[in-house]
Amino acid sequence: MTDMSARIFEEQPFGKIALQKIGNVPDNFRLYHAAWMGDDPIASDVMRVTGAEFRMAKRGPEKGLLSVIVPNTKRTVYVTAAEMRQVMEA
Repeated sequence: MTDMSARIFEEQPFGKIALQKIGNVPDNFRLYHAAWMGDDPIASDVMRVTGAEFRMAKRGPEKGLLSVIVPNTKRTVYVTAAEMRQVMEA
């Protein structure tokens, strides 16, 4: 994993919706994966968004970076294209 200090996905429409669906999360929770569902991503209307809590690496090349997923904290939600359009129109 890489440094997860920045909240890049959370600034996107799908990220805002995903966080609303997930609910209250700790400060070290980050969305880190988003993908359109189905065999044809261009035609898909549903995106799977996954996040988890992260902790600082204690050793290795990423020592001191928020880069290690805390076990058993992954959360996945599904966001539709219609939901994203509503957020972008608001």
